[in-house]
Amino acid sequence: RLVKLEQDRRSARVETAAPIDPQVEAAVGRTLASVYGAGLAISFAVNPALIGGMKVTVGSDVLDGTVAARLTRLQESF
Repeated sequence: RLVKLEQDRRSARVETAAPIDPQVEAAVGRTLASVYGAGLAISFAVNPALIGGMKVTVGSDVLDGTVAARLTRLQESF
C-alpha cells in the first residue's frame, strides 16, 4: 500500500480540453518538477468534457482550473 502511494506521488496526470503545444507541455513539466521534485512521470491527456482550462492530478493533490469545475461550483452556489 505504501509503495502504491509513493508511486502515485511520483506521477502526474495533466488533462486539457484541447491538445496543447509541446512548449506548453514542457513548461508545465518544469513547473511540476519544481513543486514536486525531479523524476516526476507526467502524462498528458485530452478530455473535451473539461470545456477549457487544465486539471492536474499528482497523487492525492488535484489542481482543477477547468471551466467545467468553475461551472459546477457556480451551480452549487445557487
